[in-house]
Amino acid sequence: MKTPTPYPGWIIQVGACFLVLALVSGCAGTFGHYKRDPEVFEAFNSDQVPLDYRYYYYHSGSEPIAVIGVEKKYDAGSNMWREVEPNTAKFKNLIDWIWEDYGYTRFAARIIDPSGKQAGIMYTSIREVAIKFTDDNRIVVMPHTPFLWGPAADEGSSGRIYSKKDSKSYSSIPRRASYP
Repeated sequence: MKTPTPYPGWIIQVGACFLVLALVSGCAGTFGHYKRDPEVFEAFNSDQVPLDYRYYYYHSGSEPIAVIGVEKKYDAGSNMWREVEPNTAKFKNLIDWIWEDYGYTRFAARIIDPSGKQAGIMYTSIREVAIKFTDDNRIVVMPHTPFLWGPAADEGSSGRIYSKKDSKSYSSIPRRASYP
């Protein structure tokens, strides 16, 4: 005689699907993405960026890593992202000195919000970039740059990251002039 199960298998499967769907939609709801665009690349390189954006640059202390322009309703300023005016000598200098290395070539992209609309533009050589939109109209743009901060301590040691004075750069390109 077959023992009846309290819940048929299909109910558990449907419940699991709803749970996964809720988790995935909740996590993806506030994150945007970028879409590479050669027209945006040309706009940055020819100093013809749209003036209706607020511009920020991200730096490692020695050179700029990325430049973004976002709609004026958004704020992207932070300790690492500093605002800069477009079409100035400083802005052009940032674009000219953006960090590059072997395997990391410059590109430009459109920043897309979670609903699929363009919210800004970006110029960088870092391919791995997280873009989060918050409820208070902030955009948190975080390029993945752990290789710029120096090597980690050897195994068996304290596990600390070397300080700036004793770290060595991973870059094969000679360092350029420091940019605050």
